[in-house]
Amino acid sequence: MHSLSCRRHLHRSVGVVCAAVLLAACSSSAEKGQNDEKSEPEVSATPTMLGTVGLQLPLDAYDATREETDALQQGQGVLISRCMERFGFRYSLPPRPVSATTGGANARIFGVVDASEAARYGYNVPGDARAPERTPESLTASEELALHGAPDLTPTDMPKSQAEAEKEGGGKQRINGRSVPVGGCGREAFLKLYAPEPNAVDALYVFNLKSQAESRAREDSRTKTVNKYWSDCMARKGHTVSDPMNATTELGIPDDALASPAAITAAKADVRCKKEVNLVGVYFAVQSAYQKRQIDKNSETLDLAKKQLKNRLKLTASLISSP
Repeated sequence: MHSLSCRRHLHRSVGVVCAAVLLAACSSSAEKGQNDEKSEPEVSATPTMLGTVGLQLPLDAYDATREETDALQQGQGVLISRCMERFGFRYSLPPRPVSATTGGANARIFGVVDASEAARYGYNVPGDARAPERTPESLTASEELALHGAPDLTPTDMPKSQAEAEKEGGGKQRINGRSVPVGGCGREAFLKLYAPEPNAVDALYVFNLKSQAESRAREDSRTKTVNKYWSDCMARKGHTVSDPMNATTELGIPDDALASPAAITAAKADVRCKKEVNLVGVYFAVQSAYQKRQIDKNSETLDLAKKQLKNRLKLTASLISSP
């Protein structure tokens, strides 16, 4: 019996025995729901996996790809530029970092797994993203106000959707006779693209679900078991480390030495041990199980997020293609 129904029936009950029976049913239902959430999801099969090139996890179906994310950034830049033009300013968004990394967005989701990359780059990411050279634009006070809005704004001051922003009619500040949007052109562009209506799903919704699934997967007994096997393997190769997702920190390898000879030696051992214990296969199976649980639990919101992403990409395509 649903716990809400139980409470309603309890208020109507006319006997101690009846109330006790219903209360027991309610408690059983509530405990079952809590146990379902805290229990480890079933993994029907654990594949043997040696790499992560092109790897797809269940929640990826609801998220933007790397290429789509780049397009969305470009579309947002067009909206900012158009808004700034209303106030008589020319502005273009700084270019995004360019990356030559191959293998897809999940290529390093379980750390370094490719033997040839480990031998050449150690723990460093090949083709790591670097921002193109560009001299930062010096903005006037008026341009700064148009771009970002009043400097004393707080998150509670910001409209949550473009519909709300248009209803409120902009902020108190004016430039060249026009009212500056609350939060400036940056906020207006974000709302037009990501939250045109009040029912917009949070832009980070899918990302947050992925993060939750990853956190729970890392605490899963099956993940901890394979971590122990991997750690034992690393110890046999002369490396004292317990967490494959935190290897460089535990090994004392600084960020500026990820491709050093010592890092390369450790990374090569890391990859060999991951393959020996099938760490990638276990991580993939367990994390997929937690993501599937998130999908089952949040299917309605996820379907809406997917629909809104499709609409967002359609708008982006029109923005980029227009002269």
